[in-house]
Amino acid sequence: MAKPRRTEKQKELMGLILKAANDGAFLTPSELHAKISYPATYGAVRVSIKFLVSQGMVEKRPEGNFVRLVPTLRGYDWFRPVV
Repeated sequence: MAKPRRTEKQKELMGLILKAANDGAFLTPSELHAKISYPATYGAVRVSIKFLVSQGMVEKRPEGNFVRLVPTLRGYDWFRPVV
């Protein structure tokens, strides 16, 4: 199956999510918003996360009052840099 085109913003979001997961942590949406390099509202970041969840790239995992963003195997496969 061919991979759909990934936007630069999707690549950045998934890169941050994957880097945090590789470091043993899962980000919350607000932590992800604080780390992005481009100007965006919190709502815009949430819409991007919602799209990534709908595509099966990330899953939301409730943790107390927070939600952690956990990359799926599909997310690793589609967004891992090609070496």
